[in-house]
Amino acid sequence: MLRTIALAALATATLIGSAAAFDLKAGGSGPLKPTQIQLGIISPVNNVCPGPGKLTAWVQTNKPGTIDILLVKKGGNVAGPYSVTTVKGANGIVMGSYTQNLMVTNPIDAEYRVVAVESKLASNWAPLVAEC
Repeated sequence: MLRTIALAALATATLIGSAAAFDLKAGGSGPLKPTQIQLGIISPVNNVCPGPGKLTAWVQTNKPGTIDILLVKKGGNVAGPYSVTTVKGANGIVMGSYTQNLMVTNPIDAEYRVVAVESKLASNWAPLVAEC
């Protein structure tokens, strides 16, 4: 009888311990995942170069954490990864951003988007246009 009680207590402790370990590892809401990505690019003033521009990516996630993103040029190169740390903000939205200042010195007519590493989630295509 004592042996049965001890085995039952051990089995219960093992099950509770396993469940608690999964909750701690996942933060109680599963793994960190991006839920939305947006990209905005400001071309140089009047699309004339040389001139400054700006690229900003916004990433929303299911909980606070750090997500890696890649910058993809349509038909061309991939840059990154760049880390984006998301935090819980107003209205419970969990979001972070990545900003890159640009100095456009050559003519360009290209489109870019941002993708989350290890995810199928991608932003809209955003143009970068400048004539020298």
